[in-house]
This record gives sequence, structure tokens and C-alpha cells, in this order.
Amino acid sequence: MSHVRIQDERAVAYRVLSLGALLKRAELERTIRHLHELFPFSSIEELIAEQEEYRQQLLRWLEAESIVEHLSESESSLLMKPLGTWSERTLLTVEWRTEALGILLWALGHLEELPSYDRQFDPEVVLEPLDLLTPTIDLIWMAQVRPEEELIQRRDQAELWNWRSRATELERMGVRPPAGVTFRQIIASTAEMANTKGHIPTLLEHDFPAFERPYAQLNEDQYMLVSAITYERYTAFNWLCEYSNKWESVRVDS
Repeated sequence: MSHVRIQDERAVAYRVLSLGALLKRAELERTIRHLHELFPFSSIEELIAEQEEYRQQLLRWLEAESIVEHLSESESSLLMKPLGTWSERTLLTVEWRTEALGILLWALGHLEELPSYDRQFDPEVVLEPLDLLTPTIDLIWMAQVRPEEELIQRRDQAELWNWRSRATELERMGVRPPAGVTFRQIIASTAEMANTKGHIPTLLEHDFPAFERPYAQLNEDQYMLVSAITYERYTAFNWLCEYSNKWESVRVDS
């Protein structure tokens, strides 16, 4: 564990504020879409103007609180785009950052527990501690991360869930395991190790448990959900434990 370096507390605090702002902007984008769907033939300029006013307040807040310098290039670009111009793919990608924000808020002690890997963070719950558009001095200067050992334990857990997701992907692609073993055997031995180390609560048919069934029995929607949750959390933990120094940017569609 000696090679691991945990991110500075203030870096984590600024990252959660950056993600919070991006997710709030995503809420505005989603609201605009819903308005057009609900009132396709009505005049909704006043409602749209309310969303635009909030966007402008958000931009002023980011500047006033010196958060802009901590945004990634793509985050800055997305926040500056006119309201209603995000692609659906970009919007969905940003909305999944809720999982990363949840991990970082947990690391700072703002959330007590992490949901299991078959349950998403509640967007309202993860945005609440940030109290957007208000002074950030307390959140930044009082920030403290959890003990290194606890963070590494959770990062290792995320790595194993990511491995399980990848194993299913490889199996579906027709990739063959090394001669003399099967995917079932590899998964069973890894699941047993994960259970022994406390990374999974129980074994179900020698496999990781999700949705009260063995991972191998997940339907397509369940697999896609667990896989997406896992990816976002694993990415966040890797940044937090400095396995990855640069925060992964959101792709900006032209």
C-alpha cells in the first residue's frame, strides 16, 4: 500500500463541486427536454427563461467561488454551451457521473454508506450536501478524507466488480480463457476470494451477487446497469487513490 497516494482533501472538495455543477446543469437540460415533450404546442418561453437564469447563476457561482479553474476542459465546455444544446448521449454520460460524485462525497464523509453495486446513488441525495450557489468555504476548508486503508479497501472492491463486469463482456465476445480452465472456474475462484476479503457479502452459486441472483444470471438490463455503476465508481476510486492522476473527461459531442 505504500505506493498509493490519496488525493489532497481540497482537490477532492473542488472535484465534488465541479461534478455537482455539471450534474445540476444536466438537470436543467433534462428539464428543457421534458418541457418540450409536455407542451409541444404551447409557449414555454417563460419556463425556459427560468432555467436559463439558473444556468447564469451557476456560472457566476463557479467564477465567484474559484471553481472554474478546477473544471476539466470538457466540463467547462459543456457548462458554457447554450441551454438545450447537449446531445442525448452527452446528457446520459453526465447523469452517470452521479455515481462518481457519490463515491467522492462518501470519501469526504458526507455520505455514511455506499449503495451495493446493483443500486444507484439517488441524485437528490448526492447533490444535497453541496448546497449549490452558496459559499463553499466550509466544504473546502473543512474537507477531510476517510482513512487511507478504508479507501484502498473500497477501491479494491470496485476493481473486483469491474473485473466481474469485464469477464462477462469477454465471455460474450467469445474470448477463450487459458487452456485447462473455464470462465466458470475463474469466476468461482475470484468470487470466493472476494467473499473472503469482504468485498462481496455472500456467494450465490459461486458467483458475485446482484439483484438477489448470481451475476451470470443477470438479464441484459441488469447487467448494463451494474456494469455502468461499476465503471463510474471504479473510475472515481482510481482518481481518488491516484491510480489515475487526471480526471476522466466527459466526451463533448459536436
